[in-house]
Amino acid sequence: MRPAFLTCLVSLCTLGACSSLPDPASDPYGLWTGKLVTEQGICPTRDISSLRIRGHEVVFNPGMNTSTLRGTYEKGQQHYLAELTDKGMNDTPYRQTFNGYPVGTAIGGTYTSPRCRAHVSLIRR
Repeated sequence: MRPAFLTCLVSLCTLGACSSLPDPASDPYGLWTGKLVTEQGICPTRDISSLRIRGHEVVFNPGMNTSTLRGTYEKGQQHYLAELTDKGMNDTPYRQTFNGYPVGTAIGGTYTSPRCRAHVSLIRR
């Protein structure tokens, strides 16, 4: 076999394997990452955010900070919701939410807190 033909064959096999990844509408399980894009306020945009869906658990970490938002997932859902309510200043509730949904081969979503609103596109890792 010619080396060029062999290289093309290996490349096509690799592309075929990549394209067979399940989309999040049918299989959202795994680790998804992306950067928040601020729409309003001050958001944790410097570092990567992560979403993990495993079993019945949804965990979102905005900007790799100390906040961990948690929720539940039932197979077949097209919506991923995670929340965290802490005590803010003067014992007022400080609520953070992540609302996600499948968008093609990615998961799109919105992160909100009292200080921030941002959107994110997460890809599977």
